Amino acid sequence: MIHLQQVQKLYDRKLILNIPEFTLDNGIYWIYGLNGTGKTTFLKIMAGMIPFEGDTHINKVSLKKNGVSYRKQVSYAEAEPVYPSYIAGRDLVSFYQHNRKAPQQQINRLIDFSGLGINLNNPIGTYSSGMVKRLSLLLAFIGPVALILLDEPLATLDTDAVHALPDLINEYRQQFGTSFIFSSHQPFLSESLAVDRNFSITDHTIQPLA
Repeated sequence: MIHLQQVQKLYDRKLILNIPEFTLDNGIYWIYGLNGTGKTTFLKIMAGMIPFEGDTHINKVSLKKNGVSYRKQVSYAEAEPVYPSYIAGRDLVSFYQHNRKAPQQQINRLIDFSGLGINLNNPIGTYSSGMVKRLSLLLAFIGPVALILLDEPLATLDTDAVHALPDLINEYRQQFGTSFIFSSHQPFLSESLAVDRNFSITDHTIQPLA
């Protein structure tokens, strides 16, 4: 279960988000919003990446009271990921695998999904934007985490990756019970993926989308 309580975020004294109370059961959720409405800010709050007023909980674990345990339960893939150009993709994969104690079988599955193959041996600075995006998704799915946050998950992906992503999400829902929150300015449409509820960020808060 995901729970937000008295969450508020300002940038330069400008209100971005004001969420008095918000609860989600385990599931798959899509949050719609135009650029600048606070979608990315919301995901970064949920990932424990930026300071904010209030608190968030995943499975009753508080970010403010137990940040280490909270962050172990969540993964985040940015809309436009940036990594050091000199690091090989495989080095990042190995780092995540070690820290999340992920089995090699899972890593092999994710490498197949990413389609990066031997390119993982190359410095990330040689990657195209689509390859960097696929690497970020690969990393987000490493380990059995409770919540995966995906910001604009379809951006710059090729057709094969767009079709493969729903299958991977369904696999994680069945195998690990992982919950997902997508943030996008366009609907996440797929016949093979059942989104439990749709929301929008309007007037600085989260509202059900009709």
